[in-house]
Amino acid sequence: MTIALGTALALLVLWWALRFLPAGAEGRLPLPYLIALIPFLWIPALLLAIVAAVLGCWPLAVAAVVLAMIIALRVPLHRLSLRETSRETKRETYRETHPDTSDTTARGYDEQPDAPITVMTLNCRFGRADADAIMDAVRAHDVDVLALQELTAGLVAALDAAGIRDMLPHRQLGEDRPTDNGGFNGLWTRLAPVAAASSSAQIPAADVPMIVASPTRNGRPGNAPDAAIAFASAHTKSPMRGCRAWSQGIVGLGRLALRQGCGTHAPTHPSPETAADDPSRASTEATVVLGDLNCGIDHPSFRKLLAAGFRDASMSALRKPMVSFPSWLAWPRIELDHVLISGGIDAERVETLTIHGSDHLATVAALRIR
Repeated sequence: MTIALGTALALLVLWWALRFLPAGAEGRLPLPYLIALIPFLWIPALLLAIVAAVLGCWPLAVAAVVLAMIIALRVPLHRLSLRETSRETKRETYRETHPDTSDTTARGYDEQPDAPITVMTLNCRFGRADADAIMDAVRAHDVDVLALQELTAGLVAALDAAGIRDMLPHRQLGEDRPTDNGGFNGLWTRLAPVAAASSSAQIPAADVPMIVASPTRNGRPGNAPDAAIAFASAHTKSPMRGCRAWSQGIVGLGRLALRQGCGTHAPTHPSPETAADDPSRASTEATVVLGDLNCGIDHPSFRKLLAAGFRDASMSALRKPMVSFPSWLAWPRIELDHVLISGGIDAERVETLTIHGSDHLATVAALRIR
């Protein structure tokens, strides 16, 4: 029995140690799924400790308890692995406002300099998410930037019918391709656009549409923006669609963090409905990537993405990962959807919402420009 318990404990340790593989090495089945379940390994570790204690195998019981605590108290290990600074993000109370939805101009951040930018991301489950429920969430949380994945033409039309252009008049959609993983991606915003493109990162997955927007422009011509923020909607492939492509897609998004401050501003009035204006021409002070990245903090490929210059909004604001799948279970849920930030922007609030028709929770974050 001691040998059996020791073997079980060794297997749990090896399973937990998969999170320390080199980035890309976990791109083989079933490693992505095994790593995704690491946060729940404290359960078998604790059960093993109880059995070992009942049988009087105290060294094994103590070792199993230590392993369970290491897994359950995972945030300090994340801080160590991500080399996060000790600086605490300033947290302020978020004040919800409800502007007149008939106003189609960009939000007046020059008149409300302390107002945070609210972003929301949702995987729409093959376009089955309820358009009215999405719009209710946009209105209730005064969303400035909406990123959707697994879109269909039918859902886009339903959103138009539900009044999305009144709230978020500017949009950029990715191309609808047969190779998309569940549908294409899209962005909607009320912020004044500087540039836009249907694809901003060449990864083996659906197009990553991007809008570079100025929160201080307020829709008036001739105002040179003090800052421009690049927003992108991403959906990496799931491991079942190709483990190597899954890892390459996650790591490949790191190029978006390196684009800050490059080039010059695009023309004053670009058309966000087309890809005519290359976002790489627009100088930006921050980049925000929103979407279903099909990975969590335990995946080495995701940590390599963060090492490229991104910070996870939930880790910054809450000091813990935000779990979002599946929506129909209160527990257990795993971490798939993210709001990633880089440059001169901080996260001060992150929460999840249930949207009827989707198997993911929507993630909403309040972001503040430094």
